Amino acid sequence: MKLAAFILCLISTILMGFAIFPLIWCIPMTVHAYGLYRDNEKSGIAFGVCTLLFVSLIGGILLLVDSAED
Repeated sequence: MKLAAFILCLISTILMGFAIFPLIWCIPMTVHAYGLYRDNEKSGIAFGVCTLLFVSLIGGILLLVDSAED
């Protein structure tokens, strides 16, 4: 699920590339989502909620479900 969340975050970041302000939130959160996938770390609820609000609705839901499973 972390890979799917990362891919959705990446797509959202690319689509929001026309504005600078959303990229301030999207780029670091997408990099962190990739780090969670790569290192197989546990994602926190706070990161899942922030991803849900600022980057990708479906990606945030996937991260929240993944954090609940661990």
